[in-house]
Amino acid sequence: MNQSQAVNRAAVLSAGNGGITFAAHLLDQGVEWVSLYNRSPFRLEPIQSNGDRIYARGKIGGDKGRQMQLALVTGDPVEAIEGVDFIVMAGTQPAIDHLGQALAPHIGRDQVIMIGSGTLGSTWEMQACLRAGGCQELPIVGEFNILPYAAKLDNEMQGRVWVRGIKNTLDAAFSPPERLTSAFLDWLLGIYPYLNIRPDVLYTGLSGANMVIHPVVVLRNRDKVRAGKPWALYAEGVTPEVGALMDQVDQERMAVAAACNLDLIPIYQFLINAYPPFDGAQPTNTYEWFRSRMRSSSGQVHLEAVPGPSSFNVRLLEEDVPYGMVPLEGLGRLLGVPTPTVSMFIDETQELLGEDYRLSGRTVDKMLDEVKISLSKMEVQLDGE
Repeated sequence: MNQSQAVNRAAVLSAGNGGITFAAHLLDQGVEWVSLYNRSPFRLEPIQSNGDRIYARGKIGGDKGRQMQLALVTGDPVEAIEGVDFIVMAGTQPAIDHLGQALAPHIGRDQVIMIGSGTLGSTWEMQACLRAGGCQELPIVGEFNILPYAAKLDNEMQGRVWVRGIKNTLDAAFSPPERLTSAFLDWLLGIYPYLNIRPDVLYTGLSGANMVIHPVVVLRNRDKVRAGKPWALYAEGVTPEVGALMDQVDQERMAVAAACNLDLIPIYQFLINAYPPFDGAQPTNTYEWFRSRMRSSSGQVHLEAVPGPSSFNVRLLEEDVPYGMVPLEGLGRLLGVPTPTVSMFIDETQELLGEDYRLSGRTVDKMLDEVKISLSKMEVQLDGE
């Protein structure tokens, strides 16, 4: 990266809703050259047929919407990152392994790669995959704790997004943080003025709400999923009993965080900050927060409209269990913190989907060196070391 100026060239890896929104936001904020990569041609073809332009409306692009010109649209991730300062990995968690190994021989030490929506261990896994792929000098790797945007396809068309919101509660962390320049940080905070830079990715990884919420609501509504009829994920799926189980998972998450010398707030308080309750409600637990965000007295709809799945093969299980609960359980085991409720939901998911996520998922053993570096920075002493 040019040490004296902000980012001028960026690459976005993934042309899903999040990726298109990242690309549009970077262009909207004055980044001169933005490339877009996607592995599947079906997402790229509509953009290429539109002259390599994407479209955004709402919080980005304005009410009338705006076409934005990309510099490069490609199915080759190596081509996408050549000569860029800033790389956003905006795809799903399983893409980290593929992209890390593909980019390893080509990525530069002074580039910054940012995982657009991290889960526990995203940065660790990216670093481990880059090393496994032959990268000799790792780039700076960072992650947001959540996707910075609320966005969906515009008129169900690829390459077009309706950006309904930009989060005003957002955390990020980097490894190694000491290599970040003040110019880069100033640029990043200019784009995300509410961003909190945390000292280590343990903080962002353990702050994630998805692993606390999604597996529980799906696994405790199996009959609704199997019925194959339309149902409301949160309006019908989150009962007081389901909410209590979410709080139980959250207590185990917070116990692991405390063992890492982190004082994190409960997930329901994080959700209150990210999505303030309607009509002045004051939730005291996760269930009450869900009820507070269904529909406001003025008719504003949020969680009431979220549909439930008709299959168990969804990211709510296939991503949030192996890339959220599995590393949480593994970190707890490494630290001597029991996580019986988390383990129960991992067991249930494995039986349901016929997968051994403790083998194929994001296990602590696969990235142990990176985990130990974070723990040492947080002054966590492991037994026998």
